[in-house]
Amino acid sequence: MDLSFLTSVEGTTGPVASLNINNSRDAEDADHEVHVRWQKAREDLLARGVDEPTLSAMDGVVGRTGSVSGPHGHVVFAADGRVLMATVVAEPPQDYVARVGPLPDPLIYIYSQRTRIPYVLAVVDSMGGDVRTVYGDGRTVTHLVEGDDWPVHKVREGGYHHKQMQRTVDNQVAENAGRVAGAVAQEAERCGAEIVAIAGEIQVRGEMRDRLPDWLEPRALDLESGSRAAGSDAAPLETELRSRLEERDRARVAAVQASFEQGRTTRDRAVEGFAPVVRALQRGQVETLLWSTGLAETDLRVWVGPSGEQIALDKEELRDMGVDEPVDDLAGPGVLRAAAATSADLVLVPQRDATAEEGIGAILRFSDPSLDH
Repeated sequence: MDLSFLTSVEGTTGPVASLNINNSRDAEDADHEVHVRWQKAREDLLARGVDEPTLSAMDGVVGRTGSVSGPHGHVVFAADGRVLMATVVAEPPQDYVARVGPLPDPLIYIYSQRTRIPYVLAVVDSMGGDVRTVYGDGRTVTHLVEGDDWPVHKVREGGYHHKQMQRTVDNQVAENAGRVAGAVAQEAERCGAEIVAIAGEIQVRGEMRDRLPDWLEPRALDLESGSRAAGSDAAPLETELRSRLEERDRARVAAVQASFEQGRTTRDRAVEGFAPVVRALQRGQVETLLWSTGLAETDLRVWVGPSGEQIALDKEELRDMGVDEPVDDLAGPGVLRAAAATSADLVLVPQRDATAEEGIGAILRFSDPSLDH
């Protein structure tokens, strides 16, 4: 998972409010229910030390997720009288989850994201395509790619003119598919897509795949569901897409676990346990952080400084690193901020599959014999 979204919530001086509130629109009185939840959460945050200007800023955004329908959560980070981040997440809490600390709690956001793989979805027909881009940090961008609308329908007459018109139609459909492929390639490069999913008309899917650049071909997959036709049901497409993404996510976790096990065996490219991982983060060594989902409730604390890589398990160690006023926080926010600051990737490992000591491990960018494994 891309942790770069954490860079947008750096530099705060006051306590940070982290909130995930159930903002589902699946009942007639949903607006009233969300309002009641927010009032309860607001009182909770106030009691924990969040200042009124920050709560007032949150008043303007909490629960306001536009036209998003169905079950969903709304994650909001705020501090210093301003909202740092507000985004929709797939998995809502029963009511709300609120936390106050020196750092935003990214686990409130991360654990609520159903899909963590960056991807591009294109639903195509002879006229163009609807393109959805989903980044690793959950941002979603959608846009329409329009092709020329004439001629794209084959005529029924026979003879020479019929064949000529068919060729003209085929050429136009191919050109439209090429436009979609070009847009998809641009979006895939922007978001670092691991999957390019293609749905819609079978012929156009093939035309589009043929026009994708070579580097995207291994990432392309066809979906049998999905249509651009007016009134078509989007549910089967979303279900199939979710299944394929979850399948790819499981494969990725398995591959990362295998790489970690290999590095642990040779004792030169992997560390495990909080102390060794924190030391590796201090040195910018962590390429991939493995975090067990069982750590959601850990009460282990770390000491942090103003900069992301300033992290330690001991207050005096952080002072020796030049931090005048270390502050302590839960391990989750501190460790994940350090991972984001050093451009490390994050892989959530299901608790049942976790093998690293204390539920945390790291694959290293480079080995260092001085590290205590």
